[in-house]
Amino acid sequence: MASKRDNDNRPPARGSKREAARRRAEALRKEAEARALAERRRERFIRAGVSVAVLVVVAVIVIALVNRGSDGPEGTGAIPSGTVEGGTGVAAGEESAPVTIDYWFDFQCPFCGEFEAENGPVLEELVAAGTARVVYHPAAFLGEESDRASNAFGCAIDAGRPVEYLTELFANQPAERSGGYTTDDLLAAGQAVGLDDAVFESCVRDGTYADWGRHVLDAFRDEGLEATPSVLLNGEPLENPAAMSAAEFRAAVEGAVTSS
Repeated sequence: MASKRDNDNRPPARGSKREAARRRAEALRKEAEARALAERRRERFIRAGVSVAVLVVVAVIVIALVNRGSDGPEGTGAIPSGTVEGGTGVAAGEESAPVTIDYWFDFQCPFCGEFEAENGPVLEELVAAGTARVVYHPAAFLGEESDRASNAFGCAIDAGRPVEYLTELFANQPAERSGGYTTDDLLAAGQAVGLDDAVFESCVRDGTYADWGRHVLDAFRDEGLEATPSVLLNGEPLENPAAMSAAEFRAAVEGAVTSS
């Protein structure tokens, strides 16, 4: 006859095993749900933080645009030769192209740097293919560094290499308001694209187009634009062009071709 001790050491009944397994499964399910909820909350927090950061940067840019213009020379001053009507930019490509792309930027603007890195080559491809005419508008609003860069860009327009020079400046974009785009920096950028003659150097050093960027900025405001980069396809502004991939930007241009 089995003793009480023997009975106590028997394996649990089958029903008890099922109940224990069910409880373990339920505990694991609740743990997984808790982890998933925590992850969703973390992602929402991160997205909210990124959105706030972007809004703060955009707000700073808009405030700078509103406040810029009281310092430095008044009036349009000298305007580079070969600019578009009104003297607000320089065009690349044929006027007969189905799409005109107006590209407004500040050489110090970090979002402009992002757009240029991703879509600058696309702009050149579209011009080469005859798909687009691109008008480059250097709206200088971030301080004297931007004024110096826009001045040198004007000198590069006179020398016939504006796009090459613009590409070089953005490829070596300094931190915003860090004292960059010095005269030596601007001359070095010119040498990198074959602009190393005395005429270009004199133009840069003398500040021939020192207040041209602010003339462009006045036109930027008159257009009702608020932040850089601003990119318009046949007069219609793109939403957040700095965030567009090359494929997305090409698709937007193709859409403008279709509707033109």
